[in-house]
Order: sequence, then structure tokens, then C-alpha cells
Amino acid sequence: MSTRSTWHPWIEDGGTAALHERLAGALESDILRGEIAPGARLPAHRDLARRLGISVGTVTRAYMNLERRGLVTGEHGRGTFVAAPDCPRDGTELIDLSVNVPPPMLAARKLASTLTALPQLVSTTDLSTYSDPLGMLRHRQAIATWLSTQGMPVTAERVLITHGAQHALAVAFAAAGEPRGVVITEAHTYPGALESVRQTGKQLISVRTDDHGVIPDVLADVLRSTQDAPSRIVYLTPTLHNPFGYVMDQRRRTSIVDVCRKYDATIIEDDVYSVFRAAQTTPLATLAPERTWYVNGFSKSLSPGLRVGTLVSPENNQLQGRAVLQATTLGVSPLMAELVARWISDGTAADIAIALRAESEERLDLAGSMLADRIPFLPSGGFHLWLPMPRAQAEETAHLAAREGILVTPPTATLTDPSSEESGLRVCIGRPDPRQLERGLARLKRLIETMP
Repeated sequence: MSTRSTWHPWIEDGGTAALHERLAGALESDILRGEIAPGARLPAHRDLARRLGISVGTVTRAYMNLERRGLVTGEHGRGTFVAAPDCPRDGTELIDLSVNVPPPMLAARKLASTLTALPQLVSTTDLSTYSDPLGMLRHRQAIATWLSTQGMPVTAERVLITHGAQHALAVAFAAAGEPRGVVITEAHTYPGALESVRQTGKQLISVRTDDHGVIPDVLADVLRSTQDAPSRIVYLTPTLHNPFGYVMDQRRRTSIVDVCRKYDATIIEDDVYSVFRAAQTTPLATLAPERTWYVNGFSKSLSPGLRVGTLVSPENNQLQGRAVLQATTLGVSPLMAELVARWISDGTAADIAIALRAESEERLDLAGSMLADRIPFLPSGGFHLWLPMPRAQAEETAHLAAREGILVTPPTATLTDPSSEESGLRVCIGRPDPRQLERGLARLKRLIETMP
């Protein structure tokens, strides 16, 4: 077996970690994401060293690091191979608490009903041909209407339609700032955002948080210390931060915007959990439209299968966002965007959002009752929660949980600084059905209680 033909070796940026630790972190990330398949042979030490411009000894130490973690196995005379993933014991039910999506069953019937009308849609509209790469105007108008109900009033002209929120993030990170600029974010954040930043060559810097999010004074210190950088981007998820789950109150949001204005920093706001935001808080993009790239999507708020996202560029930088979007796609599937637009216009989207909030409350109550002594606080919505613990313990817990048939997010996946020992487990409670979820949480609780 071999690695995927599109796989390219890389080294994690930033931090104080040694070079071999950063290489091991990059390889671990690719292995856990499936970029390098189980059983695949890693490049020979000398070959990988040549490709990355590093010493053979650095590669050797990185491979040894991975072997100690059980991610690879070395076979004398044959090479180093990706280990097979931990499998649950025979007959053990596999329950996935690693994927952060809403319960798919909430929108399943609505989706089936809408799909039955597709033949008529294709024959009576312009959905069967190429569309504007920015998105069809009526679709952008519908999304602008939806965003306005989420506290983000915006005109259709500023709305760009993307292949999901992940694509919107990639466009934003590519369009904002300079290639050698810095991106400032929390010590733990959304793994997809970290990968998007690394693809642009920008440097990641983590900043301290409290129960309300990034601390303004600490952010100001970091921005002062990076004034010589070509550009500074502050990436934040103020509503239901992933993975911590906190919500910035309005006072904190205003303070963050004031700091970014003072030091002329660009903001990228990830607002994919906007349907859970309290009415008394507003998006950063509403407070600072002149410097904020706003990201949202529908797979977290309506249905996991709706790979439609949106990006709103800053008021004074719309051309750059459009240019990057057009360079990365010929346009989102008009059929998928039409489905979203129809759900918005006929009230289906609002109905699903109401059901989503109710389901979230029930599942969070269940998780809170079962893991109360491990959760610093229970999020006010969404389908993920954070169990803080030292890195070694988090890695061991994730490993043992997999053996018990419980999949959780790998602790290193959310780390901004790969060398950090601040860690924990993100537990996602949206994917299993309610009975599976209860069994999975019970198993995870028993496992944690038996660990030293």
C-alpha cells in the first residue's frame, strides 16, 4: 500500500517545539485525517529529509516519536508503516463522538420531500447550467435574508456562496493579509481553520482565553509584539467556540473590536453556530464591517449534507474575496443552493433551526448529567463540549476509548501550537441517535473514572 498520490509532506509552523516534534505533529495530523492510509509506507528517512530540506536525524526522531504513540510501526529492512487504527473489541458497538455535526435525522424528511421536486426545478429554472461563480443573485438574496435573521444584516451584493463554511474559511485566509503574515487565535480551535492557515504559509500564534473568550489585554499585547508582521489576522468563533463552547458576551465583543481597530488587525469571524446565538449579542462583522470577513454555513445549522456556505467580505475589500473565490471554483452547485434558498423562503429553515435548538438542549442536558464532574461549564447550545485534561492523559483516553468503540476528536487536532501541553477531549454529541449517545457517554464516563 502507499500514501495517496496527492499527499505532500509538510512541517507544522510556529511554536517552541523542536523540528522533529513539528514534523511528527504534521504526520500525525495527516494520518488521523486519513491523508495517509493505514498500512501505507512512509517515505524513506533520507528521501523525506531531502524533500523537506532537513536532516535525516530529524526524520528519524520524528518517526520514533510516532512509533511511541502507536501511529506507525517500523519493520527492519522494509520501512515505516502507518499502523492500523485501533479497533473496538469484537462485538463492541462503534459510536462516533468525533464528528461535529447536527443530528441528520432532524432534516431528513424535509430533505426527502424537497428532493422529489428537483425534476420540476431543473426543467423550469436555470439550474442545469453553469451559474455565476459568486452564486446566483436570487440565492444570495435568500442567504442575505437568512443572515439578517441571525443578527447579520447584509446586502446580497456582499454575499459570496461557497462549497460550505470550510471553503469560505479557506477563501478568507487566502484573501486576507499577506503570505508571511500572522494569524492569532485561541490555543485550541477548529481543526479545519488551522489547516487552512497552514496552506497559506501564514504563522499561527495562540492567545490566552477565559470563560468569555479571548482576553482583550492579552490580544493587545500580541498585536503590539507583531506590529512588524506584514499583516495580522485575528480568527475567532465568538458564538459557541469550537471546541471550548463559550459564548462571548456583548461587552467582550466590543472590547475585541476596539483592540483590533487600535492595532489595525483584520478579523475573520466563524459564525457557523449563529442559530444558537443569544439575541442580545451581535456578530463582530456587524460591529466592525470595515475589517471583518464573516463565515457561515448550513451544514451546522440545517443539515450535514447541505454543503453550502457563505462568505461576507469587509465593506472595503470585496474585490479580493471575489477574486480568490473565482480562482477556487466555477461556482457552487446551483441545485444545492436552490434547495437552501427554498428552505429559507418557505420557512423550512426556520422550522429546522427551532427543532435543532430543542434537540441541542436535550442532548446537552444528558451530557451534562453524565459528565458533570468533567465539564467546566455546559455550552448554551450546539453539539460539542470540552473535557479539559493534560495532553498525555487526553491522548491515552482517546486511545482507550477507541478500543472501547468510542471515537472522540484526537487531542492534537485542535491545537494551535503543537508543542502545547494544554489539552483535552472534544466530545461531539450530534451524530449518534439519542440511545446510542446515551450508551456512548456512559461508556466514556466509565472509562474516565477508571483511569488513574
